[in-house]
Amino acid sequence: MSNTRADILAAARDILADHSLADLTMRRLATELGVRPNALYWHFPNKQTMLAALADDILTTIPGPIPDIDWLTDVHRLATDLRAALLSVPDSAEVVSSAWASGLAERGMESSIAAVAVGGGLPQRVADGLATAICQLTIGLTIEEQTRTQMERLGVTGPSGRLFDDEFEAALAVILDGARFRAEAQST
Repeated sequence: MSNTRADILAAARDILADHSLADLTMRRLATELGVRPNALYWHFPNKQTMLAALADDILTTIPGPIPDIDWLTDVHRLATDLRAALLSVPDSAEVVSSAWASGLAERGMESSIAAVAVGGGLPQRVADGLATAICQLTIGLTIEEQTRTQMERLGVTGPSGRLFDDEFEAALAVILDGARFRAEAQST
């Protein structure tokens, strides 16, 4: 029986959950699926396109904007949903970051956040900046947290005592306060 793209992406998630991004090779993925590595290239021309598809797959779990709620509340929800999606799959923040940097994955989350902000009264350029700030905060802090978790799991270092959720909420509040200020200034 042949494997589908969805089967390959599910196996890739399993490898991330059980091992790490460093262990996610096309050879290991093929072994997990019980196929030869060249069978994977039917679906993905190379590892980078598979990782980009994995990034998109991880982010598709995030519900889009919710109409009829305060735009700042919706932006906050999108940011926390992004963080939750990334935390649900080990090393996924690094996968998403590299997929976005390569231009191979969609940046729909940034577009969604910007669209909500424009709907809240921000000019497009400011809304785009807000979306970038939120996505970079979320991805960057999550990479740090996931790396730290991996290091602790491997015994490389002990617990940091950091409260990553609190750090995220504090930083997000600062960004959203700035967005609120810009929106209020725009409306006067």
